[in-house]
Amino acid sequence: MAKQLLSGKLTSKGQLTIPVELRTLLNIKEGDRLAFVLDENERIIEVQPKTKKSIRGVMGALKSTSSIDVDVAIELAITERAKALASGLKESEDE
Repeated sequence: MAKQLLSGKLTSKGQLTIPVELRTLLNIKEGDRLAFVLDENERIIEVQPKTKKSIRGVMGALKSTSSIDVDVAIELAITERAKALASGLKESEDE
């Protein structure tokens, strides 16, 4: 099977334009990240799309010193942020 040469353009900002045929083939969308796999001679041998991860998708990646339910942690963070915002509003009204 013959391989087709696809080329892109590198801008002055270091952004690479990837041809639509290659974006379709790799199933990549705007905002996706790519990993370039290099061989021992620092030649690109593979390009891998990196999937976007949500915070829930990476929970547990780092070991915690305490155990807390994710939903409880989110609720605590929301409550603390609301208190901080309310406190900031009160201070600005007092001025």
